[in-house]
Amino acid sequence: MFDIHAMKDRANYNVFPRRIISLAILVALTIFAGGLVRESTAQEPSPRVKVEPRIKVEPRIKVEPSPRVKVDLSSLDDLDFSYLDKLDLSYLDKFDYKFDYNFDYEFDSSSFEKLGKLAQGKGAGMGLGLGGSSQSDDDPCEFKIVVLLSLFQADVQRGIAAATDWLKPGSTQTLRCKQAALTLLARHGGKSVTPTILNVARNETDLKLRTKAISVLGATNDESVIDTLRDFAFNSPQNEIVEAALYALSQHTSERAIAVLGEIAMSNRPVPLRRAAISSIASRPGEPAVDVLFKIYDTDPNIEIRKYVISAFSRRKSERAGAKLLEIARGSDNVELRKTAISGIARRSGDQAVDIILNLYDNEKSEELRDQMINSLCGSNDPRVTRKLIEIARNPQTPIERRKRSIGCLSRSKDPEVLKFLEDLLKQ
Repeated sequence: MFDIHAMKDRANYNVFPRRIISLAILVALTIFAGGLVRESTAQEPSPRVKVEPRIKVEPRIKVEPSPRVKVDLSSLDDLDFSYLDKLDLSYLDKFDYKFDYNFDYEFDSSSFEKLGKLAQGKGAGMGLGLGGSSQSDDDPCEFKIVVLLSLFQADVQRGIAAATDWLKPGSTQTLRCKQAALTLLARHGGKSVTPTILNVARNETDLKLRTKAISVLGATNDESVIDTLRDFAFNSPQNEIVEAALYALSQHTSERAIAVLGEIAMSNRPVPLRRAAISSIASRPGEPAVDVLFKIYDTDPNIEIRKYVISAFSRRKSERAGAKLLEIARGSDNVELRKTAISGIARRSGDQAVDIILNLYDNEKSEELRDQMINSLCGSNDPRVTRKLIEIARNPQTPIERRKRSIGCLSRSKDPEVLKFLEDLLKQ
């Protein structure tokens, strides 16, 4: 440690040379520290995946609070690999997933290390099974998958031939290579590769490879696979097979696929599976999906299923769906269904929703449902809602809990009228 004061007392103290030396030391320390930071960064996993702007990713990725990150299963096979050379996934080391009834892959943040490297010709691609252990650079499958992908991009027919060979009985390719072959066949092969994928789906002994084959059948959009997927969904004793079939049906765009999803929703299959089918139907565009939702609601007596259909109506912009919500909110003989419909109307938002709920409140006799309506409006900045909340809070005939709830909702407002009202209440 330099004694600066002593140095300044020296008669022959030379400022300029010593400053040069100090600057040199500082630069050296900065370079050394930068090296340590890079080394530390290379050793520690990072939770970020860098994707260059040219990579096209469907906007269906859902990020939830740490330490879990959920990614919609369908997004994994929707990456545009034409810009594979621009993808930087060097932070990832593992690509582990769990296939559950919500059809989400679940990533643990500790797994985000390296999925693969593309600089210097070492590539990786999500959905193709690239990036495994920390020794992935030495895994020949990593290189083979990138080569197969390039072959598909250069000549589809040659790519199909090579991928088909990987899936033949007796093939020595690894599970990851075979899964990548199935993905590429489904994405690029069209209807001509359906028999190859179906053969794996029906006859493969490895459950992981079999479920992969079933799940990619939806990407072929081949009408001929619908009956097979329906059979898997209804008759397989293995949950993994049923889930894979349901996912494939959710990706198939035909009206026949929607009809089968409706059958599953109204079946005696486990409720979580039926709810997944309803969710898939609700996400489909067009009135045919609304028709199926109507059929499920009108024919299925299960209250939980009906509530889930009501929630599906609330996510539709269809006027018919909105009218159905109002019909349920006004006239259902089940209070729980009415409460769910009221919440659904509020979620559709807009002036019309506020008008509907305020009108329902004025004509409703059930105190429980009135509470639900206030809860559904709480947080709205609409002046009509503000006036209604003041009216409720001011009325001594209103149940005290609802008055307190209304005041709590008003506490978020900066409206001068609201502030004066609260001050007047304190003076009473």
